[in-house]
Amino acid sequence: MIELRDYQQQIITDIRTQFRSMDRTVLVQLATGGGKTVTSAYMVKTASEKGLRCAWIVHRREIILQASRTFWSMEIPHSLVMGGSIQDPEAMVQVGSVQTMARRLDKLPKFDLIIFDECHHIASAQYQQIFDANPRAKVIGLTATPWRLDGRGLSQWFDSMVQGPTVANLMERGALCDYKLYAPSAEDVSKVGNQAGDFKRDDLAKVMDKPSVVGNVIGNFKKYAAGKRAIVFAVSIEHSKHVAEQFNEAGISAAHVDGSTHPSTRDAIVADFTSGAIQVLSNADLFGEGFDVPAVEAVILLRPTQSLSLHLQQIGRGLRPKADGGGAIILDHAGNAMRHGLPDDEREWNLEDRPKKKKGAKSEVSTKQCP
Repeated sequence: MIELRDYQQQIITDIRTQFRSMDRTVLVQLATGGGKTVTSAYMVKTASEKGLRCAWIVHRREIILQASRTFWSMEIPHSLVMGGSIQDPEAMVQVGSVQTMARRLDKLPKFDLIIFDECHHIASAQYQQIFDANPRAKVIGLTATPWRLDGRGLSQWFDSMVQGPTVANLMERGALCDYKLYAPSAEDVSKVGNQAGDFKRDDLAKVMDKPSVVGNVIGNFKKYAAGKRAIVFAVSIEHSKHVAEQFNEAGISAAHVDGSTHPSTRDAIVADFTSGAIQVLSNADLFGEGFDVPAVEAVILLRPTQSLSLHLQQIGRGLRPKADGGGAIILDHAGNAMRHGLPDDEREWNLEDRPKKKKGAKSEVSTKQCP
């Protein structure tokens, strides 16, 4: 059995307090690596043992299977809802994808408790369908970063917010590891256009997907993170493939994965990365949220972004405690630390709307680049 940390127990107490105060929907903000899945699983276990029907919902297969393993480790019987099918419609606990649940609402019972992981996506239509179909359910939203790029707050869906410890506090507790962040280079993206609040992907790829850029990355990887297992966040699928190719040509074992990679192939590649058979794992839009790869010792940022949420989610992949007690290495070749600050900077989160950040605007937190 997994034991809750003191701050996780406090989060559960705070959620129950909000429910007792007549709030029906509560958002939980807890940093990447802080243990949102474990914390929410305890609430599901308690609720289901009282005869309440529960749903734990997210948008990616990898996160579902990861959550399922956590649920079984805590002896929580559950049904999987994914790939268009429902394992057991009568099960008290359903763990699954927002896509399948939204399409199979007529096959599922009304829920008493719904937990939306990565709930900053809740404005999308399928989340909204499930939300609207269960008007009596208590709802908990989980996220490390309760901000949307369009500036809309989450107060439309959540009555209140419970916050966990800061990243700095989690590092002090040993729940997250320390880090060293190097920003040895950053390409000029001042002429890259905007789309949906972030840099336009095609234009950004033209700037970042160059052999000279990746060659610089490889040189700095050898200098600052030699021998470590690193995850790369690339702009696009083609960019990620090119990064993996250049690492392999440089004699550093690397592989590319993305959402279209066959699940069995993807699982095998992640297993090779975990074992050390592959040293560099390059991805596009796959590991930025929720998916836990404990073997990550270094993070390479090759995707400039105007999203603070995406920036912190990506860096968070490397901040899990290491078996040897060491820290993470972050190589920022995207200029994101200068835009958004450092991972353990103090930040104030709330549910309200906020002004959209202009392209090129500096971080609210002062960050200085060393000579």
